[in-house]
Amino acid sequence: LQYTPPNREASSQHKMGGGNAQKSEIARQRNAARAAANAGGNSQLGQKEKAMSIKCKICKQAFMCTQNEQDLLNHISGKHAKNSWDDCFDPVFVAVPNSATVYKGRGKAHAALGTDNKKGYPKDANIEEFDTKEAAVQHIINAVSYINDEEGVTYEE
Repeated sequence: LQYTPPNREASSQHKMGGGNAQKSEIARQRNAARAAANAGGNSQLGQKEKAMSIKCKICKQAFMCTQNEQDLLNHISGKHAKNSWDDCFDPVFVAVPNSATVYKGRGKAHAALGTDNKKGYPKDANIEEFDTKEAAVQHIINAVSYINDEEGVTYEE
C-alpha cells in the first residue's frame, strides 16, 4: 500500500467557517463602520448650539431659533428697557415670492400669512428668511420670472 496525500486543491476550495479569528475580524469591521458613521458625534450639545441662533447684541444672551417675538420683547423690556428692538436684535427679513413681498420681522410675516412660529411658513411657498433686505428682494427677483427689479417687490415694515 502506498500513501496518497489528500488533494490540496479540493480542500482549499472548501472553507470552513465560524472560527474565532473570522468572527473577530467581522466584529472589527462592523465596529470601524459604526465609528466612521458616528464621526460627527451624537452629542445633542452641538445640535442645541446650532439652534441657538438668535443673540442679543447687548448682553450676548442666546435664544432658540424658534423663540417667539413676545419672549424677545420681554427680554428687551426686562433687561434693556432703554433700548429698542434694533439695538438688541438683528432684524429678519422674510421673502414671500408668491405675493412678491418682503416683511421685516417674523411676526409681520406670520400675521400676514395667517401662520405662527410653531407651525412655520407654508411649505410650498418657497418662503425664506434673510439677514438683509437686499438679499430677500434678490430672492424674490430670482424666484418670480416676471419681476425684474426692486420696484416690483412690496416691502412691509
